[in-house]
Amino acid sequence: MIDEKEFKHPSFAQLSFNRVTSHAGIELYGSDLKHNTVIKMELKHSVKRRGINHDWYFGNQMITEVTMSQNQFSELITSMNMGDGVPVTLNFTEQDGRIEEPTFEPKTEIHEEEFKDMTKRVGEELAALKATMEELLSGSGIVKKEDRNAMLAKVRTVAQDLTSNMPYVENCFKESMDKTVTDAKNTIEAWYQHRVTTEGLKALAAEDGVEAPVLIEDHNDKD
Repeated sequence: MIDEKEFKHPSFAQLSFNRVTSHAGIELYGSDLKHNTVIKMELKHSVKRRGINHDWYFGNQMITEVTMSQNQFSELITSMNMGDGVPVTLNFTEQDGRIEEPTFEPKTEIHEEEFKDMTKRVGEELAALKATMEELLSGSGIVKKEDRNAMLAKVRTVAQDLTSNMPYVENCFKESMDKTVTDAKNTIEAWYQHRVTTEGLKALAAEDGVEAPVLIEDHNDKD
């Protein structure tokens, strides 16, 4: 009989990363795309067993689970000591259990609505300015100082929106689209790299007449 000892401690944990595929697509926090391939991180409590002069480590109860895109994972490991890290999607915690996926909101629609709101506001400001000018000019021709200052304030507000705020909204839209394109490129590149590795292993196995090995990172999450 093997004399085996088991050790537990609140500090013992196991951390793993796996690539997960989904035919339906997975919605992620901080990403503008639905992803068919994502990176999943799992943190579990760990138990150490000692026997036959060796240590074995086993994960048991889940502590937390998060999912991220390939681009988020790349940013995470290449941007240490920078800010608060990268956004990831929390799927599970010991306290909350399984957590529902976030709602997918296309950035193009969000920017479109924000631009519509701004153009509507500028239109209202111009209409108010026009009404003020017509009222002042329809009188005796003498414009009081306070009325002139009020009209100039409205002119400055419209000018600010036309020369500064609206170009800023345009730049934000471009930045958002550039980020989406980068995320999509990295996702496609990761998918192709994975397929090349998988098919290469199959080709080598067929050449040697053995069964192709399965990558340990391959997991199917959803249909």
